[in-house]
Amino acid sequence: MSDLMFVESPTKVKSIGKYLNDKDMKILATKGHIRDLAKGWIGFGPGKLDIKWEDKNSSIIREIKKAADKANKIYLSTDPDREGEAISWHIFEVIGKDNQKKCLRAVFNEISEKAVKKAIDNPRELDQAQVDSYLARRLLDRWIGFKLSQYTGKKMGGESAGRVQSIALKFLADREEEIKSFKKEEWFILDVLLENDLKISLFQLSGELKDQIRIIETEDKSRIRFETSVDAENLIHKLDTSYRLEEISEPKLFFDNPPLPLKTSTLYEKSINIFGMKSDMVREVSQKLYEGINLGGEIVALITYPRTDKTELSSDFVQELKKYILSRYSTSYWQGDNLKLSESSMKKHAPLVQGAHEGIRPIDLSWTPSRVSKFITTNSPEYKVYSLIWAYTLAAFSKSTKIRTTRYFFNNQENLFVVSDIVEIFDGFKKFLREQGLLTFPESPNTVFKELRKGETYEQKSFSIESRQNKPPRKYSEASLIKALEKKGIGRPSTYPTISKTVLKRNYATIKNKYFEITELGIKISKDLDKNFSNFISYDYTRIMEEELDNISQSKTDWRKFLENLFVEWGDAFNKAEKIEIVEGRVCPECGAELAKKFAKKWKNYTSSSLGQFIGCTKYPQCKYLERSEISKKEAEFVDKNCPECSSQLVRRKNRWNRYFTACSAYPKCKYLEKEVVQFELVENEFCQGCSAQLIYRESAKRPGKKFKACPNFPSCRYISTGKSSQLLDTKCKLCDNFLKKIVSRWGNQFIACSSYPKCKYRENIVQDKKS
Repeated sequence: MSDLMFVESPTKVKSIGKYLNDKDMKILATKGHIRDLAKGWIGFGPGKLDIKWEDKNSSIIREIKKAADKANKIYLSTDPDREGEAISWHIFEVIGKDNQKKCLRAVFNEISEKAVKKAIDNPRELDQAQVDSYLARRLLDRWIGFKLSQYTGKKMGGESAGRVQSIALKFLADREEEIKSFKKEEWFILDVLLENDLKISLFQLSGELKDQIRIIETEDKSRIRFETSVDAENLIHKLDTSYRLEEISEPKLFFDNPPLPLKTSTLYEKSINIFGMKSDMVREVSQKLYEGINLGGEIVALITYPRTDKTELSSDFVQELKKYILSRYSTSYWQGDNLKLSESSMKKHAPLVQGAHEGIRPIDLSWTPSRVSKFITTNSPEYKVYSLIWAYTLAAFSKSTKIRTTRYFFNNQENLFVVSDIVEIFDGFKKFLREQGLLTFPESPNTVFKELRKGETYEQKSFSIESRQNKPPRKYSEASLIKALEKKGIGRPSTYPTISKTVLKRNYATIKNKYFEITELGIKISKDLDKNFSNFISYDYTRIMEEELDNISQSKTDWRKFLENLFVEWGDAFNKAEKIEIVEGRVCPECGAELAKKFAKKWKNYTSSSLGQFIGCTKYPQCKYLERSEISKKEAEFVDKNCPECSSQLVRRKNRWNRYFTACSAYPKCKYLEKEVVQFELVENEFCQGCSAQLIYRESAKRPGKKFKACPNFPSCRYISTGKSSQLLDTKCKLCDNFLKKIVSRWGNQFIACSSYPKCKYRENIVQDKKS
């Protein structure tokens, strides 16, 4: 019998297979998680912990069991994080007790021959603490997500909510409030252009002018800010046109320190900001680079595991990197003793559960970006992300960039004007970023500074007065939201992409010009959650909860007690918050019970949340009285016409499909309505294949503004044009006796198919002459 190894993806099977003998080791891919919590299952909560799993892929599980029965040893080699440990645990659970005795956990942070064989030679048991942390997180997110979604759906018309996505929504809502409360300030600055085209700026007023010119005081010694442009203009007219160079400061050296090696959050931030990628694309691409991509017919794994919150790199790799930099660049680039500075910076980051492995780095330094570019294009996302990781790895261990600054002070009637000569004298770590096009090169030094002489005067050529304003806080981009979440200790490497994706999917926010725009519904949901769950949906509480989940993975906290305490705390909060919002001073006219604000069950089919809102009797279903809410009534347009059935005034409304109709304002007592006749535009020379009527343009109900071609006799004829050109033939279908039609697809391919498609799927290809 041979040994058996389980990994997640078929690509990893190929990458690892290069280093292991097929006869000795069979490698099988699980294709991700093989089990998950049963859909809709909430058999757990305060006082109970009944967990029910369901198979995600029964055929894969059968294959796993069959292979396990035949194996000598079973190596569980899924990813080296909490999710990977969970997948291994699920495999362990389904293969049976006899096979469980064969199981060993072989973990590697990179797919290289050395790492894989070392993992096999030094296996360990399943880390139950990591599994417990996974179970706690999974159950907690399911229970809180279910309860929050139930609450937002019933009370506010929200689609769903979750533990972490709700706190992300709070970030967006809080930033929106900051922007609304922002106070705009304006000031003016004065610059003078000298005869040698050197621009100098006013930094200090003379004592006698301070009482005559209105300026805005600042705490730092920055350039003078004038209250108005007139003040700046009054000053310039009081000055001479000659400026004397009074002093040249001693040159000062400044150091721009190298960045840390990349971790998951910074990889996302850089990829989003530099390349304009989405976070889920960065996740997908980095996973491919870890598992292996095709380079010249060979599957090559290029980087270490991409989900990590650590920045330290292995000492073995650092030694290889040192040799690489010293052999290909000057010795002045290797930072040597300054490495301690980088390590001390790394220690500022608290140790987190994902940090059992290294930062993200290349595996093999012989695979330079230029070598990789021979097999994949430089515009491909795989190349871009790899070049980014490569550059930041080399930059992290290079010396600081040296910048020399010299200041020149010009005097005009005791008013001080200043200009600085800033020169990069050693590029240091920036060399590696510039080589990959991630950073621009500095401007050439200004030669005018060499010609300046202390004590000489220079004539004014012109002056400029510019308006400046303070700027409101920026809306969050995907990158800045990830950075903010990480700074608050919220979320983990595996969850960053799904957080923003879920907020967008639920229609709580949209993306506009790369920045999140929180919707009206998003603000409403956030405010209500903040009102009723302020102790739970807060930055500090979420951070503490994440830390407790990390503690579970380190066997510091019992996961069952942790869940029980949280279920009780949240359960009390839900009970208080789920009280019906009573309409004060109103009673049901039919039974005398109190009225309450409610949302329709199918609220999400409406074009706005207010259309699904109504006021109903609290005694429902015994009393079925309801009425449109005041918000919804405002959206109705009264028509100068009375209802023919009850004489109430008619109103014009929009339905859930964004189309107008006229109905009685006394609804639901009177259900009279009139459908508006819509004038459709005819499609020139195109006819229905079902009834021969001329086609018309209709507008999509789900996508307003999106038009399509359809039969005007809907619903009796449901023909819709798919954008294909077709011709009805005299020949009948061999399967159903309907007429056939010749079709030219959108790509120009010709084929014959049954006109009754999709009921009949008969089809035959037309062999075309290649020359034609």
